[in-house]
Amino acid sequence: MVRANLDVLTALNIGVNMPRVLVLLLILAAPLAAQDTESLSGSVPGDRRLTLLYEIDFGPGSTSWTLACGLTTNAVGGLIVRLIDLDGLASSAVPNPTSVDEAVVLGAGTANAALSGNYSGVREFAVEIETAQGSAASDYSGSLTSNAGQIEFVMQDQIILGAGGLKTAVKRFAFWDGTVPAGSIVPVGLELDFGPSPRTVFLRFEGVGTNMERIELFDTTGGSALSLATFTNPTGGDVTAVPLTHSGKVYIRVNCKAFAGQNGSAAWAINAPSGISVRRVGSSDNQGGTKTECSTAPAQSPAWALALLFAVAVVSLRLAGTKRSRPVKVNAS
Repeated sequence: MVRANLDVLTALNIGVNMPRVLVLLLILAAPLAAQDTESLSGSVPGDRRLTLLYEIDFGPGSTSWTLACGLTTNAVGGLIVRLIDLDGLASSAVPNPTSVDEAVVLGAGTANAALSGNYSGVREFAVEIETAQGSAASDYSGSLTSNAGQIEFVMQDQIILGAGGLKTAVKRFAFWDGTVPAGSIVPVGLELDFGPSPRTVFLRFEGVGTNMERIELFDTTGGSALSLATFTNPTGGDVTAVPLTHSGKVYIRVNCKAFAGQNGSAAWAINAPSGISVRRVGSSDNQGGTKTECSTAPAQSPAWALALLFAVAVVSLRLAGTKRSRPVKVNAS
């Protein structure tokens, strides 16, 4: 009789709490974020930088993740590998952000780069590959491994390191470098796509120059010109992260103004976070979109411009493709 009563009470309790029980069962049945690996192999020409864009879905809850990229080369020119957390980089205003890890191998060996953090939802990451020295191409092979979430390849681009002007890579990075006539302004516009719903994101903006009065970033959406950041006489390089709240198509412009008396030289870079596309104003929505940029279609084994030489320190990131000045990890097999 006692056992029968307990059975009845248990059944009633389950009935009352059935919604909670169902939720628990759904949670237990949900797949856990598993480790995933993508293979990378190919060859990078000595005058190019390859950029590969990936996305990882970490699920609805905060997930602790580690992402590692290890590439091996047999070439005497070695290899540079950069692993980039797009959201972390876009919101960082420090010269050497922890959202970028760079590894260099000077000759045959393996370059290993790794990042970690906590994320939820879909996030994007980029891998940059270029030779470490010399003008010959470097082969590479290895993998990109995540301890949580499935890795999805999005697109890849390559840019010519020696080409000036405006360059973009995988619709997330924009670079410009060139000469600015004395006392003049050189404006360059970019078009961003925020998607259908209003959202607030950060853009990382970096600039450096010689004989430059200022390098200034404007939000020109709707025909007005709202100043977002100004770097005055940025001979040592400046960096900031600016918030933007928009939906749909967004337009920004960078003005580089030289001091009077002689020509100036300038370079700047803009990095967008996950899901915010960056392209030349008026370009098609196809992959690529600059005269100096080459793109290839996704592949099973998917294969950043100018080496602007200033006598003074430059900002840490790849302004117009300059080799980064931050400390790097040197690995050898």
